[in-house]
Amino acid sequence: MADAKLDMARRLDAFVDAAFAFAVTLLIAGGGDPPGSLTELKAVALRAPAYAASFALIAMFWLGYRDLGRLWPTRDRLSTALSLGVVFLVLLYVFPLRLMVESAFHALSGGRLPGGELAGSFVEVRDLYLIYSSGFLVLSGLFAALYGHHLRLRPITRAQASDGRSWLINWTILMSVALLSVLTAALAPPRIAVWAGGMVYMLIPLAIGVASWLEERKASGHPATVDTDGSTP
Repeated sequence: MADAKLDMARRLDAFVDAAFAFAVTLLIAGGGDPPGSLTELKAVALRAPAYAASFALIAMFWLGYRDLGRLWPTRDRLSTALSLGVVFLVLLYVFPLRLMVESAFHALSGGRLPGGELAGSFVEVRDLYLIYSSGFLVLSGLFAALYGHHLRLRPITRAQASDGRSWLINWTILMSVALLSVLTAALAPPRIAVWAGGMVYMLIPLAIGVASWLEERKASGHPATVDTDGSTP
């Protein structure tokens, strides 16, 4: 029975891995047909920074799921449903992700990099932020739900308790910042929303740094941790 559960979990994880790989394919190939001339090749090269940034974000979500499989090698019905939700969302999210990052790189480069044609007005940029941040919010929420669900399962090992809690805190921070970005883009005037909706994400490293510091202080004050059999040493 245990072997059957492990096999099903491996199949599910392989399916999720394949979905992330396909999302990367959509990210690159979705930019258009393969270049047929040197001019077109140069145009693709100018999009490379945006592709790299988008790839890094997709890789962050994939690494989060990979660590989930490392900490908890089996799945139940709820975690299976949440994992399938991740597959569905990441395949949808890749499109607004590419548009958002290309538009941001165009603005940051002073128009030197392509992407200015993707959103022609302040309202369109605001709407792009709404779609992008909503996807980021839901994906982060799914990962927070996955880690939170598995942390409630017993027995729990020392590694699961420590690493799982760190991931859960990080996903909660990402989800909260994305929600703040959605609210900023939705409620602020378009001229403010086009930059404020993105600046909100600058809070992520600060919030994660503060949360890590607080966790370290808490751990130093409470050295007892959960052992492999679920008891405290």
